[in-house]
Amino acid sequence: MESSERKIQQIAGNNRSLTELKSYGLKILQPRDGYRFSVDALLLSDFSRIKKGSKVCDLGAGTGVISLIIAKREPSCEIHAIEIQNSLFELLVENISINHAQNIIPHHLDIRKVKKEFPPGSFNHILSNPPFRPPDSGRLCLNSQEALSRHEILVTLPEILEAGRWLLRPGGRFSIIYPAERLVFLMRLMSEKGLEPKRLKCVFPKMGQKARLVLVEGVKDAGVELRIEPPLFLNEQSR
Repeated sequence: MESSERKIQQIAGNNRSLTELKSYGLKILQPRDGYRFSVDALLLSDFSRIKKGSKVCDLGAGTGVISLIIAKREPSCEIHAIEIQNSLFELLVENISINHAQNIIPHHLDIRKVKKEFPPGSFNHILSNPPFRPPDSGRLCLNSQEALSRHEILVTLPEILEAGRWLLRPGGRFSIIYPAERLVFLMRLMSEKGLEPKRLKCVFPKMGQKARLVLVEGVKDAGVELRIEPPLFLNEQSR
């Protein structure tokens, strides 16, 4: 065990850091400078209702945090993790290895090209923690890796939802986390793409403050009926 830990630390090197998610039983390699996962990934993973034996797709997997949590929680699932950025994809592959997640299949792929890689209706559940800032909104992140992960440069929300619709089976679920201030935009697009919103949870920094994030689950070709779940206050969460 000690030599295994030493090997992981050596893999991390100077330009990477190793983060331990003790409550999930995972170790995550990620860049020291650049895109680092946030609480958003943990919130989406916890919100998603994944059935045993499902085929799952993580659109824009980054270093693989969401895929790894789902793989640990539901080992009977087959999870396909899609990431376009070379540096993040390399970390994704290494994280799959060091966590022994044999039920995750990584794909170095542009989300906009999933139709060439997968037949329609390939998955039961899609998850996405997408870039959410338009490229012309505010200052772009100085680190290009972070800019591509945070801003809609390589892929837009309509393109992600279009990919989700193609990949999902009828009745399949699409889970996403998004800024609360853009909720109307998100729900309108989901309805237009046939991913009808069915569950909604608002995430607040703490009681008395406005919502910062929303978690939404849509169902492909479902009827119009939305369940609003109890709110989540981040200051009450301990990890």
